[in-house]
Amino acid sequence: MKYPLVALDIGNTCVPQCYDRLLSTLGLAASDAPALGVEPWGEAFYRFLTGTLSEDDYLEDFHRRFPQWSRELAYLAHVAYLGAPIPGMPELVQEMHAAGSHFVFFSDINPLHFRAFRAISGEAFACVTDCVRSDEVHALKPSGEMFAAFEQRFGVPDLYLDDRLDLIQAANERGWHAVQASRDVAALRRELGAF
Repeated sequence: MKYPLVALDIGNTCVPQCYDRLLSTLGLAASDAPALGVEPWGEAFYRFLTGTLSEDDYLEDFHRRFPQWSRELAYLAHVAYLGAPIPGMPELVQEMHAAGSHFVFFSDINPLHFRAFRAISGEAFACVTDCVRSDEVHALKPSGEMFAAFEQRFGVPDLYLDDRLDLIQAANERGWHAVQASRDVAALRRELGAF
């Protein structure tokens, strides 16, 4: 078995991040967003991602900044930000799991998006039960804290899959074996060899 322990990113690796869907839920086109200042990934979102701001407080802050939208609509827009699983990725993960790979989610994510991801993906990634999340570690990748938290709990992974090249480079510099996962799962399978 080639990869006994696999660190697995979520956003744009397992499911796509769809900013246009967030905007359309709010009734906006992408061209409208800059003029209205609709950029949810500000300081409050950073604090939400790193677990220093609760979900209720984050949604309240979003509503305070954009009172034209209710908290409920803001919540639905954030859920809409994640799309259905990237074609072929669930099958690859399930095949590797069946062959003996133990997967651990390794993700910059908040409780709202993690719940949404689980609901959207259903059984697709049900074999992945462990996770190292930024909201629990109180840090974001590629910080040493995130890598150390993974290593302390699980050891150095035999494989790390992420869509972001900067994170792949940081992981490789730390001595991990990291491979960039684009939405071309067939190409990823070829790179991984046996899958």
